[in-house]
Amino acid sequence: MAGAVVQGRGDGGRAERLHTAARRTAGLEEGELEVAAIYSVSLGILPPVLRAWRRLHPGVRIRLREYPHADLLRAAMAAGRADVAIGPVPDGWEGPIRELGVEEFAVVLPADDPLADSPAGTVALAGLADRDWVHYAPGNGLAELLDHVAAQAGFRPRAAVRAEQTSAAPLLAAAGLGPALVPATIVPPHLDAAVLRPDPPVRRILTAYTRTRPDALTVAFADLVVAVGCVDPAGAG
Repeated sequence: MAGAVVQGRGDGGRAERLHTAARRTAGLEEGELEVAAIYSVSLGILPPVLRAWRRLHPGVRIRLREYPHADLLRAAMAAGRADVAIGPVPDGWEGPIRELGVEEFAVVLPADDPLADSPAGTVALAGLADRDWVHYAPGNGLAELLDHVAAQAGFRPRAAVRAEQTSAAPLLAAAGLGPALVPATIVPPHLDAAVLRPDPPVRRILTAYTRTRPDALTVAFADLVVAVGCVDPAGAG
């Protein structure tokens, strides 16, 4: 039995050495990776990905670039300022695109709002037409999104305040400044607020995309984003 144990340890050590050698050959042992993302992705999806990457590849540094609009994200990638981008589907992109799933949006209201106790956990966007909203600063892609879905519901949202930082929107809504439409992934845990599903639903597809010939580091990171940072596609219903 003792011999079997010693042999097993030897095999494990050999496997680990082969794994380490393979990582070095593939260029995964050290270096720097430039990652670009829209603001809401860097808040809601990237943290667990970066934590997992740090554990798997501690010698590879990550430089994170954040953009307020999907068009700026795509332009940065096209200009070579990042290795991999994470955001909505990039129009006309010729490089590899990996779909992560469908991102759901939520409406945040104060906990004591008359609509907070909706039995179905939903709120009609048209029913918020007369409210002043927590809006987003011009240039933030979520400002365009809110204007678009509100127009589809038959109104133009009045801004009580415009948030420069995406992360501030649910906090301002919880404080009573107005409803906020936010990606569900950025709502802080235990926020003292009502978090409802908009009716009709608001969704967008998220992707990870790279330039035409990504290197080993970029491919490994994109694979990890798909494995760890995937949003639940079940929301597409």
